[in-house]
Amino acid sequence: MNFTQLANKLVIDTEHYNIQLKPAPDACFLTDKHTGRLYGFVAGGDCCKDGQKDMVQTAEPWDVCGHEADGSIFAKSTMDSVLWGKKSFCARFSEDALEFWHEINGVGALDQIRFFRLSMGGCEFGFSADIDEVYNVAPNFLERQCFHPAETAIHDYGNDLSLHSGGIAIASVPQVFGLHDRRDKGYAVFSAFAEQGQYDWDSFIWNPEVTLPPTPYVGDCVKGGGFALDYYGKKAINGPWKSPSVCITFVDGEENVLASALEYAYGRNYLPRPATSHPGPAWWKEPIYCTWHDQEAMSQGAKVDYMTPKPHPSGYFCTQAIVDGWIKALEDHDCKPGTVVLDDKWQVSLSSAEPDTKKWPDIRKWIDECHKRGIRVFLWGMAWYREGIPEDECVTRNGEAICGDITNPKYEARLREMVRRYFSDAPDGLNADGLKLDGLLNLPTGAGLKNHKGIWGLELQKYLLSVIYDEAKKARKDVCISVFTANPYLDQYTDMVRLADMYSWRITTKRSMEIRANVYRATHPGVLIDTDGQLQFCAAPNYLDLLDTEASLGIPTIYNAKILRRGHFFFNPVLSELTEEDYARIAKVFREYRERLK
Repeated sequence: MNFTQLANKLVIDTEHYNIQLKPAPDACFLTDKHTGRLYGFVAGGDCCKDGQKDMVQTAEPWDVCGHEADGSIFAKSTMDSVLWGKKSFCARFSEDALEFWHEINGVGALDQIRFFRLSMGGCEFGFSADIDEVYNVAPNFLERQCFHPAETAIHDYGNDLSLHSGGIAIASVPQVFGLHDRRDKGYAVFSAFAEQGQYDWDSFIWNPEVTLPPTPYVGDCVKGGGFALDYYGKKAINGPWKSPSVCITFVDGEENVLASALEYAYGRNYLPRPATSHPGPAWWKEPIYCTWHDQEAMSQGAKVDYMTPKPHPSGYFCTQAIVDGWIKALEDHDCKPGTVVLDDKWQVSLSSAEPDTKKWPDIRKWIDECHKRGIRVFLWGMAWYREGIPEDECVTRNGEAICGDITNPKYEARLREMVRRYFSDAPDGLNADGLKLDGLLNLPTGAGLKNHKGIWGLELQKYLLSVIYDEAKKARKDVCISVFTANPYLDQYTDMVRLADMYSWRITTKRSMEIRANVYRATHPGVLIDTDGQLQFCAAPNYLDLLDTEASLGIPTIYNAKILRRGHFFFNPVLSELTEEDYARIAKVFREYRERLK
């Protein structure tokens, strides 16, 4: 790696890239030597306080200020900011990667920090490149992962369903974008990482909103480019502060974008490298039956109208008598599962381990009887819910309670007691074997939020999972915690991951399943994949082929034991009893899968 420092320009040249840096507001240029693609940008960014916009008055030339043993070079440009006084835009250049971050010093609530989007002299400066796609590694419900560069793409650790991408489908995926042109296979990968313990922002944004329009024409106001991290006023700064980094790597192929970003993060210790295997008992790998789609089929029937209230909610049908009938139907057709998941709503309240005795007269006895028959039982539970939690134990948004506050000691104690009872074999315990934890997409993000400790973003998701995992393992070491978060930062609290709901644009879920499984393999390479029940989401006549896809990707899972309701928005649903052919195909997939396990 070579660098040349001139009066007003710093040039870094490596085998992989060339970058020419000038102080703001002059344009800087990055060349990807693999593709020849050129990226132009302003070297800086606004650091806005809650309700106050940042503006730079002057910027000093880039200065090399340090070296690392591996040959990396540190450099920075110091600026005068109307909000922070002196602030610096800093960079690390290594042979095959770059990263940029802010260093500020002051007091205030941080709203949004921007990278390569800077306000100076009454104008806004940004980012451009010879590309035509921005690729988001996080799967969404439309499986729309490519955006035009003039669009705004938002990757939120929660789930904003107002987004045209359809909302994130797997929770907590690393925030990574790949900038690309369809004329070649090369990607410049831009990712947001931080020191461990500092993942407390909500969103990573490509092309944040323009605040100083260049012309009155709206079409000109979507060409700013660049990136931003949103804190929504929840980040308190009091003194010196170093921001998260936007890291840049270069790869060929969409399939390598996430892996490239993660490898850089592992090398800098921004993320812990996930385990390549998670030791667990053999029964964790057994085929799974979950009651949910049978419950939904009984609730919804063949009607198309989703907006009209149903005579009975799906949770009404999670009863011992009904579930016993479903399990018997599977056993009678040689489709006996190794694990049964009791879904919503076996309990009286989401915040309680008390079973609904009208549905389950003695759920502990029922679970013990399942064990005698070689069947393990998972309980469904919800994350980030409000039901049954006192207001003084809740996260609030603009003063209104929205969900339990895991950072509040009172709610943490309540949750721990609930989890203990799920798995304990004490007289008051249910002696269950695992937890299907739903609702993780409901992580509270955005403006107006308050909780006990002021912990947000991925750090808040980690806090919740660490409490649940810790208490579950205290009750029994072989308890299996199943989630649908996909981030190495959470790997130590993860035994099993789920492909999750497939409300996809696609008519069959095969490709959607593969996309999500690939994300899990990158983020949790040693964790089991529960493929979830996919038949409900398939409108194609060859729906049974999905069972083979499941077995190829992970643990084959069915959500239908008697009734099959296959639905797709804007299609008439197909409602039928499972046929002998259906049972025979399930039995075959289970049998062959178990043979492979041996």
